[in-house]
Amino acid sequence: MSPEDLHITLRADPRLLKAVRGLVQGYVRSCGISAERCDEVVLAVCEACTNAMRHSYNGRRDERLDLAFRCEGGEVVIELHDEGEPIPRACTRPRETAVKDLASLEPGGLGVSLMWRVFDEVEYCPGERRGNCVTMRLKCPEGE
Repeated sequence: MSPEDLHITLRADPRLLKAVRGLVQGYVRSCGISAERCDEVVLAVCEACTNAMRHSYNGRRDERLDLAFRCEGGEVVIELHDEGEPIPRACTRPRETAVKDLASLEPGGLGVSLMWRVFDEVEYCPGERRGNCVTMRLKCPEGE
């Protein structure tokens, strides 16, 4: 494992997601990811953060999230750690979203599906008693 290029600890406060978006965008663009692809990555990482805030911490804003970024083996690797309630394994897989009528689509689980669609690999590691780690990997363009 390569050392982290960037590591940030932030409060689990949704108001800070704007800052997270800027940080993710700047880092991913510096790795040579296209602007369009970068926007997708930003959205997926913010979904992961939102899920941790909402589900692991049940909206408690005094908790902490750790985001770590690195490039290794031709990939951008982004890890999100929390110390909240472990996520059930059933909630870590993408949800089927093929529906005929978008109005019939029920909320919940789409952020996880987005992460799986955007990244080449997504790995969830819930702790036994506390905490979660989600590792998201995206291949860098050839020549990077």
